Amino acid sequence: MSFKKLTLGLLLASGCMALAQAPESIKGVTIAPHPLKEFVPVTGAVLRKPSPNDWLMMRGNYEGYGFSTLNQINKTNVKELQLVWSRTMEAGVNEATPIVYKGVMFLGNPNDVIQAIDAATGDLLWQYRRTLPSQEAMHNNFWGQRKRSVFLYDDKLYTITRDNFLMALDAKTGKELWEVNRGGDLYITNTTGPIVVDGVVIAGASCQEAAQGCYVTGNDAVTGKELWRNTLIPKPGEPGDETWGGMPFDKRWMTGVWGPITYDPELNLAFYGSSGVGPSSDTQRGVKGVATLAGTNTRFAIEPKNGKIVWKHQVIPQDNADQECTFEMLPITTKVAPDPKAKGMMAIGHKAATASRRTLTGVPCKTSIMWSFDAAKGDFLWAKSTVFQNLVKNIDSKGKVMPNPEMFMTDYKKTYHQCPTHAGGRDWPFSAYSPQNNVLYVQLQNLCADYKVRVDNIPSKPKDQYNTIGPQVLADGATNIGRLDAISVETGQTLWSWDTPGSNYSPVLATAGGILFNGSMDRYLRAFDQKDGTVLWQTRLGSQVFGATVTYKVGEQQYIAVAAGGGFNNGPIQVRPDLDQPSGGNMVYVFALPQ
Repeated sequence: MSFKKLTLGLLLASGCMALAQAPESIKGVTIAPHPLKEFVPVTGAVLRKPSPNDWLMMRGNYEGYGFSTLNQINKTNVKELQLVWSRTMEAGVNEATPIVYKGVMFLGNPNDVIQAIDAATGDLLWQYRRTLPSQEAMHNNFWGQRKRSVFLYDDKLYTITRDNFLMALDAKTGKELWEVNRGGDLYITNTTGPIVVDGVVIAGASCQEAAQGCYVTGNDAVTGKELWRNTLIPKPGEPGDETWGGMPFDKRWMTGVWGPITYDPELNLAFYGSSGVGPSSDTQRGVKGVATLAGTNTRFAIEPKNGKIVWKHQVIPQDNADQECTFEMLPITTKVAPDPKAKGMMAIGHKAATASRRTLTGVPCKTSIMWSFDAAKGDFLWAKSTVFQNLVKNIDSKGKVMPNPEMFMTDYKKTYHQCPTHAGGRDWPFSAYSPQNNVLYVQLQNLCADYKVRVDNIPSKPKDQYNTIGPQVLADGATNIGRLDAISVETGQTLWSWDTPGSNYSPVLATAGGILFNGSMDRYLRAFDQKDGTVLWQTRLGSQVFGATVTYKVGEQQYIAVAAGGGFNNGPIQVRPDLDQPSGGNMVYVFALPQ
């Protein structure tokens, strides 16, 4: 029996969703010959405890761990992995996470093309293609073409479209059920996707080129009705307005929540972080004196049902370097024993040491400083640097940040050696956490830049968000760009660090097989030993590996899947143009052990 026939037989035998034989004609949907006939609704209980056979949401679980308990593929046999199927995806920036539920892969392609695919064979089941406004109508803003993730709840698939609509599709057929305009006059978009918690669809927004600040919304999952909206930038007279140094409200641009939203089922709290302000330079913003810019680069803990803010903590005030503190932080129960001698340790909070507590831990900003808070109350526990950085001068025992005033871009003529760059010591590619060994695995970049303030575009416009000019360079003392660090969540100690010439600009996956998977801009997908970072297996794909690697099981077979192709991260290419880093040719690749 062929491998394809065997896996399809296992799919049907394992009670997966049945396939109908007759095609349908649905407006806006391209239907393959075998659309789904049945779909088992995804309940709140299933979302809280997903089957290990599925990859049910962007990071595998609400907490954002990026971890799978599957172990059929392990350190001993991973070298035997082979490609079992692949298929072309839509063109564009491709940072997708394949979502897998009961043998069906739901794949968000660039520019709001969504597919249901047989996860064992790669056969198309249904496809939805949204009709979008023209590129000109969307102000030539390219950010929203990304489709990092979609979300399944009940019998629906939820997504935020490039033109900033919350949309629900019938998960069985791909038929559009309803859409709700979230506003923004096509300047505001979304790149990461929503989550659904107890019937509330929670989603952030990107204002990267918008002459306004952004928001996070909660909508009813059945009707789409907006239930709450949390804006980020204070208006005149509101608390925090005084921290903007007299800057007019209509010049407070860009701050958004374009990164992932995590949720803690134990505390019933959702967590998100905001980005910085544009343009980056104090000089171009016209800031008068010290301006800590309330609402920017801040971690928030909220109640999902009503959006009520339970606690918040600003992790970078007066950001002149677009450090965007919107990346994931993870709710983790752990012993807290921060080691003051751990390399890079910057601060430890009063009475941080605890036998066990629920923490919120991660690397939320491009500075790549790792933070840990008490998840319930927001008490500061500890913070440590990873890559070389000179943007934060110090952090005190309460977690208050003192930025480095020498990096405030106030002089038109001066060149600032800024570490890291606005490309980040880390960027959006997600970390992974292994609850088996209590270690966080973080993708990093050893990059600095020699920047000057641009003077050819003053007064600035929102699209002039970075407003800097100059080369990106290797970080001080580094010989390679790409880096992967293993850091103890308990102590903050870096257990090992691996580096590579090109940027490994791709999310990390950890599995119970003792393996990490991580892609790279030099086209490699690699498997590492979690214990010491040894490369156990690698294969070279057709283009840059930017998407999130996931794992799932159909029948008795475990699979590894990753999206690759069109990326966006020019800094590493400029620093290492000698490396083979082609972009384009979007594909999803799926691997398994031979049968």
